[in-house]
Amino acid sequence: MDDFALHPTFALASPGEVPLGAREVHVWAVPLHGEPGALAALLSAKERERAARFRFADHQRRYQIGHGALRTILGGYLGVPPTAVEFTQGPRGKPYVAGAGPFFNLSHSGKLALVALAGSEVGIDVEKVRHLESLTAIAQRHFSPTEFAALDALPEAGRQLAFYRCWTRKEAYIKALGLGLAMPLDTFDVSLGERPEFLACRGGGERAADWVLLDVSPGPEFVAAAALRGSVPELRCFRLPLA
Repeated sequence: MDDFALHPTFALASPGEVPLGAREVHVWAVPLHGEPGALAALLSAKERERAARFRFADHQRRYQIGHGALRTILGGYLGVPPTAVEFTQGPRGKPYVAGAGPFFNLSHSGKLALVALAGSEVGIDVEKVRHLESLTAIAQRHFSPTEFAALDALPEAGRQLAFYRCWTRKEAYIKALGLGLAMPLDTFDVSLGERPEFLACRGGGERAADWVLLDVSPGPEFVAAAALRGSVPELRCFRLPLA
């Protein structure tokens, strides 16, 4: 049993039963509970080697569940067994399906992973909400001046949620680009309110108008965002049934 609640919008489904529409983005929730079981057997030799390098057994277990589930999800969309899914990497290491296939991205926090799939570049980030004593210092270091000013203007009670909204939206965008830490977080602005918006991008050849941000928070204990290149898509959310 899960020790957190998922929104009912995350309906149980099997990946092969839900084709990805041309203007859709799909988000799958994968609880990282229990034992990996058969999911561990789906991993490639390289993935098994990586799992073995984790120092803590719990981190290894979550990796096995998350990446076995990712293979299961992608295999359903591609119509192939999970073990037949092959990956390639972009210039900075972002994984893609080898050959024709949907764009995807994986994020995890605590005991939950989210997988986003779309027909164009997509990124996703999920964070389990925790009290941060250093919230202001982290925001001042990583947020843009505009974002930090917006956060600082909020009453104390609203800052934690706003911080996580800002953080996940920014992370989702740089993950969609595949740039990681190579892109400073203060070179673009996102909203901190309930409505996710890409407000400005300074340099880098990207335009805010070319990107869509979505709130895909799966439950009250988590904040999550997806970033997608293109027009506003239809969002569909699912939960992978695991034993």
